[in-house]
Amino acid sequence: MPNIDVPRFSMAERDRRWARVRELMARDGMDVIVATPHTGHHDHFSAYSRYLTGLGGYSLEVGAVFPLDGTVTAIVVPDVAPRKWHAQQDWVTDIRSHGRAFGDGIITRLKELGLDRSRIGLAGLTGVPRFADGLVTHAFYEKLRQAFPNAVLCDCTRLLDVARYTKGPEEIEFLRGGVVQAEAAIAALQATARPGISENEVYAAMLAAMVARGSEVPAMIMWSAGRPEALVSAGLPTARRFEPGDFIRVEVESRYAGYCGQVTQMAVLGQIPPGYNDLWQLQQEAVALCSEWAKPGITLGELATRTEAIAKNTPCRIRFLMHGRGLGDDAPIYVFSAADEIKRWVLEENASFIIKPMVIRDGYADVVWGDSVMITLAGAQRLGTIEPTILELS
Repeated sequence: MPNIDVPRFSMAERDRRWARVRELMARDGMDVIVATPHTGHHDHFSAYSRYLTGLGGYSLEVGAVFPLDGTVTAIVVPDVAPRKWHAQQDWVTDIRSHGRAFGDGIITRLKELGLDRSRIGLAGLTGVPRFADGLVTHAFYEKLRQAFPNAVLCDCTRLLDVARYTKGPEEIEFLRGGVVQAEAAIAALQATARPGISENEVYAAMLAAMVARGSEVPAMIMWSAGRPEALVSAGLPTARRFEPGDFIRVEVESRYAGYCGQVTQMAVLGQIPPGYNDLWQLQQEAVALCSEWAKPGITLGELATRTEAIAKNTPCRIRFLMHGRGLGDDAPIYVFSAADEIKRWVLEENASFIIKPMVIRDGYADVVWGDSVMITLAGAQRLGTIEPTILELS
């Protein structure tokens, strides 16, 4: 089968990340990593297997067996012929389907590797960003324990989060591609949102703009629309028709070969009401200063404290919003608050985030804008190109 025209990473990128993961495995005495299939949270939870294999997307289930040495194996959904997976990537040659019994396929490969007395790391066992209870089912865990009674089963979620934290040059370009697609959705919103048009129609135009530019689905549009005094965060689009004076607030996340570029945008159908320009200026000051301070060496906790302090001596509050970007919600995630472990997380060069502090004032809709960034020695560098503004849609 000829190669399929989709974005793909080079073998050099594969070797870079495999070497990094195996370095961490050796440090922790881990013989193999198992990533079970999971397509939850907008396909974010497939990130562990996709990071190791390059296979996945469109909510198609893929599991991975990643040994410290030797051949990497992908256990794939039976709906897609293995030869198609081969045609769209060249990282993994051992691609198998075991019907819908993914766990049995994983165990078969582990037995081939002779890992009965090994240390088996389970990706996503606990502490997954946005899903603290983990991704590994009880049934699979018990089946694995019974198949390998002399093995040590352990969690390797943090190991992979650390490996994925700093991005290679190719990953940065894939993230930039996701941002380009997300910005196309904002342009579609700007072109279609008018009084009399339904929320569903605008949402559909935004989604179509991303898919037309190559985004995988599910792409994410966190949607809030309505009167500013009653704006509900992240509601679902409805058949309601827009009225003059409505606010729109969206978080748009596209998927360029799985890499999630995200932008956050606000719009108003008409003119910006009195008082909001002050909130907007404060929000933009917070974005600018947070971006300036976001250099290697600072912790997320210190960055949050500094950013929220910008609202001191104003009638507003700032809530800190900054979380990792990559094949999903990459660690670390700081959404309004965070555990001490996350507050101590140190920024590193080439880590990727979205920065989107929220300004809150009683009686007003919360004001937020944000873009995906890369951490550099000079601070956070935007990946997007949209001019920051609250869109006024006539």
